[in-house]
Amino acid sequence: MVEHDRRDVLKYTGLTAMGGLLSTGVAAADEARSTPLEESPGWSSLGGNPGNNPVVPAGSDPEPPVTVAWEYDHGGPVAVVDDTVYLTADGEVHALDAADGTLEWKTENIGATGTPAVTADLVYVGGERLTQLKRDDGEICCQSDLGYDEAIPSPVIANDRVFVVADGVLYAVDAHDNDERWQFEPDGDPLYEQPVAVGGGAVFAVSESRAFALELEDGTVRWADEEPVGDDEHSRFMEPNPRQTSSPVATDDVVAIGSADTDENSMWPLGYTTLYDVETGEQRASSERNPFDPGPITDGRFYGLDSHKGTGYDRETGEEVWNAEVNTYRVPSMAVGDGIVYAGLTIDGMGYDPDDVPEEIDGVYALDAETGEIEWSVGTNEIPSIAIADETIYASSETLVAIRSEGDDRPDGSDEEDQTDDGDDADGSDDTDDSGEDAPAEDENSDGGDDTNESTTGDTDEPDVDDADDGNASDDESGTDNGAEDTEEAVPGFTTGAGVVSGAAALEWLRRRNGSADDAAK
Repeated sequence: MVEHDRRDVLKYTGLTAMGGLLSTGVAAADEARSTPLEESPGWSSLGGNPGNNPVVPAGSDPEPPVTVAWEYDHGGPVAVVDDTVYLTADGEVHALDAADGTLEWKTENIGATGTPAVTADLVYVGGERLTQLKRDDGEICCQSDLGYDEAIPSPVIANDRVFVVADGVLYAVDAHDNDERWQFEPDGDPLYEQPVAVGGGAVFAVSESRAFALELEDGTVRWADEEPVGDDEHSRFMEPNPRQTSSPVATDDVVAIGSADTDENSMWPLGYTTLYDVETGEQRASSERNPFDPGPITDGRFYGLDSHKGTGYDRETGEEVWNAEVNTYRVPSMAVGDGIVYAGLTIDGMGYDPDDVPEEIDGVYALDAETGEIEWSVGTNEIPSIAIADETIYASSETLVAIRSEGDDRPDGSDEEDQTDDGDDADGSDDTDDSGEDAPAEDENSDGGDDTNESTTGDTDEPDVDDADDGNASDDESGTDNGAEDTEEAVPGFTTGAGVVSGAAALEWLRRRNGSADDAAK
C-alpha cells in the first residue's frame, strides 16, 4: 500500500484542483494544446512503444564487439528519447545525457515508479500519482491519484491519450491537460493493475476472466474474450506477479495475451501465450504449454516467457521454433534486434558442470536469432531489464549501464565525477538524501504492481519473496510495471562498477543450487 502524502502535491505552485485531477490551469492547458503530440522515436515507454512490443528498428542495436560506455549510480525502468535517458529511481525521475550518462535534471521524491512514457514535450510516470513532467527541465505540470491508494502502473500514450489502469478501471487521460476523456470499468472481475497495450486503433486490457479490446477514441468495447486458453479448472488470464507482469503486447494486426492453467498460488505458474486478431478477437495461434508472459512479436514469430526462460514460436502455427543455447534461471526482459535476440537474464547454474558455468551469471546476453547461440554477453550486478535505442543497450539493475560498440566515438563518460548526482532537483532544492554513496535504487518487477516485462530489476532468485511496487515493479514493470519488487543480497564476485562477474562463478553456482534446495524444502 502506497501512502499518499498530499502535502507533497501542495509544494508545487500553480497546481489547482480540477474535479479530482490536479492541473496547471487553463492558460497552461491552452498552451499545451497549441502543439499536437508527436510519436517519439527511440524507446519511448514500456517495451519501447505503445504496443509494449520490444522489437528494435534496423540500425538501432550495437555492432559487436561491445563495451560498457558509461555507468550511472542509480537503476530503474528506462525510456530513451532524443538522446536523453529517463528513469525512475527512489521515487524520483532522472534525466541523463545518453552520450555520457551525465545528469541533466532530476525531480525530488514524487513517488514515481514504473517505466516513464515520453512524448515530444512531456514525460508521464506512474507510482503514487499519475504525474506529467516537462521534458526539458522536469517541472511538474499536473498530477492525479485517480482515487487509487496503490501504485499506478506504467502509463502508455497513444492518440493524444494517456492510458493507465487504477483500482480495476482503465482511464484515458488527455495527454495535454490531464483531464479524463473516458474510463472503462467492466462488470464482474476488475481489470488487472498492469500496463495496457495499444495497436490497430484499440487499447487492450485484461481481467482474470476476460480480455478486452477497446476503441481508442471513446472506450467502447470492440471485442471481449471470455475463454482464457487452458485446460483445467484454474484457467484464467495471467495476473501480474513478482516474476513477470504478463502485460499484453500488440502490433497493428495481433495482440499477445498470456493465460495460466495452474493454481494462482503455484510457485511456478504454467500457461500459454496466445495471439488474437486485433479487429475480431479471433485466436490466431497459441504457444505450447509453459509461457504465460507475452514477449516480442516479429513478422514471423512471437515470443513467450515463463518463470525460467524465453521461447520463440511460429506466428502461424504456434510451434516452438527458437530456444536459447544457454541454461537460464530467469529471463524477465527480452528484445529482438537485427538478427539478435537480447535478454536480461540470470544463469541456471544447475544446468552446467561447475567448470562450465558462463562467466556472467547475471547480465545482458545477445543470442543468435536463428540458432540461439551466445554471440556475446556483458555482466551486471543483478538481473537487468533492458532498453535499446540509438545503437545502445541500456541495462538497468542496481545501476544503469550503457553498452555500445567499442568503436563508438561518443563521449565515454567514464569520469567518475560525471556519474555522480549534483544534488540539484528539478524543483531547485538540494537532494539532502544524497551522501557520497547513493543507495541502490529499488526496481520494479510487476505492475500489480507495476511492470516486469515491465521487466524487473534487482529481483531475488526467491520467487516467493516480494516487496511492494518498485518502487516496479517490476516496471520493472521488468523491470517490472507494475509495482511488486523482489530484493536480494549482493552476490560475492561482482564488482561495483559494471557488475562483471569475477572468478567466483563456480561459487555462485553452488550458492544458487543451495538456494534452490532451500526453496524446495519450504
